[in-house]
Amino acid sequence: MSIRFGVLGTARIAEQQVIPAIHGASTAELVAVASRDGKRAAAFAERNGIPRSYDSYEALLADPEIDAVYIPLPNHLHAEWTIAAAKAGKHILCEKPAALNADQMREVLEVCQSQGVTFMEAFMYRFHPQWTRVKALMDDGAIGELRVISGSFSFVLKNPADIRMSPTMGGGALYDVGCYCVHAIQMLMGDEWPSEVHAVARFTNGVDTTLSAVLKFPSGVLGHFDCSFEAHRRQFVQLAGTDGALTLSLPFRPDHGTPTLELTNASGRTVETFHPFDIYVAEVEHFVSCVRNGLPTVNSPETSIRTLQIMDDIFAALHCHQ
Repeated sequence: MSIRFGVLGTARIAEQQVIPAIHGASTAELVAVASRDGKRAAAFAERNGIPRSYDSYEALLADPEIDAVYIPLPNHLHAEWTIAAAKAGKHILCEKPAALNADQMREVLEVCQSQGVTFMEAFMYRFHPQWTRVKALMDDGAIGELRVISGSFSFVLKNPADIRMSPTMGGGALYDVGCYCVHAIQMLMGDEWPSEVHAVARFTNGVDTTLSAVLKFPSGVLGHFDCSFEAHRRQFVQLAGTDGALTLSLPFRPDHGTPTLELTNASGRTVETFHPFDIYVAEVEHFVSCVRNGLPTVNSPETSIRTLQIMDDIFAALHCHQ
């Protein structure tokens, strides 16, 4: 039996990526969408082949025929509506960042746990085969002992009225694209917490539009990244070890081209390319499988807390320098 989804909000990412993925997943069914504007919800439903539309989020959450919700609302609304959804007994797939700070994330997860619902933060990049390959190469010692993780994620945001430029709505480059870099670094570092966090940023109207951070780990690994709304569209992650280096060309949005994984070590240089792969369908199917079988999600609640705690520390480091 399929897991029946409702969508809270009519965001672009929902329409372009996740709704097609729910439609495309063999184990999921999309039954409803809600917007605070009933006409917008109805038009969105018709455009995207969704049977029902609601003029409030509360009405959708009250629908007994919905098992799970996908939440692509503005960042500052994620925690509030995840809690409301959990209290309504719905499983939740929520866009990143799932909260604005680690304390808020802990509160969200406590409610989800007490209500017995599955929660997953939608870091979809994790589902691409290139990351499975990275782990295999690291486990094989292809680059020796890890010493440096570096990453970048940027694009030029031209519209000053975009909600990502709003300081009250969870705007800024760190929340929007830098969170991927933080998530990837801490994923690679496992349970190890950074012992030092340093950061600098350029602010525009109260939000970080370009930011760079360095994380030092007790094992000696340094992680550093930059993210920006002002720099040309680019993304990469590089892992440098004592015996070699691994470079991912499209680590976070592999759907933006043909992802490559370059390995350079004493044996020379090899480049692997990856066939087109729908990370959004993989994400939805994984989430549904976890809901149906009571399994832990790949993007675990602990990972969500750790990512936001590091982001909290980055923001704290910035305020030290302002």
